[in-house]
Amino acid sequence: MAKKNPPKNSPTINQRFTSLDRLVRAGFRQTDRRFTQIDGRFERVDRRLTEIDRRLDQVDRRFTQIDRRLDQVDRRFTQIDRRFERVDRRFNVVDLEFRDFRKDMNEKFAAVADHIDRLSTHIDGFMKLHETLDIELRVMKEQMNRFEERLKRVESAQAS
Repeated sequence: MAKKNPPKNSPTINQRFTSLDRLVRAGFRQTDRRFTQIDGRFERVDRRLTEIDRRLDQVDRRFTQIDRRLDQVDRRFTQIDRRFERVDRRFNVVDLEFRDFRKDMNEKFAAVADHIDRLSTHIDGFMKLHETLDIELRVMKEQMNRFEERLKRVESAQAS
């Protein structure tokens, strides 16, 4: 003889509320975990940015030192140039030799100017990197805002 299945009792309103409450709490726990993950990511980004700031400060200090050294080099070259002018006045007879020497000095000045140009090109590249990092930070913040808006919509949809 086959057993008949007894009719299933439908859940009471309290049982339904309890089930709904468990579901909502699970959603909140999941959301809290996600926020904890996002907070961790932001902390890592903040640490990276702090390290970048520290490195940029070091670079700024190095550039200040380089500027001081280049100013010293410029002053020294100015002094050397003045000395050569005096020597040129004294030794007009040996003008040809000094012309060759002066040509060499001008080539060296050009080499120094070339080094300065390359240094300025590197500085421009560094500034571009800084701007790129700034843009990326803004993009990440905007993405975070979109995630938060999406999360609010999900939460409001779950609450409904």
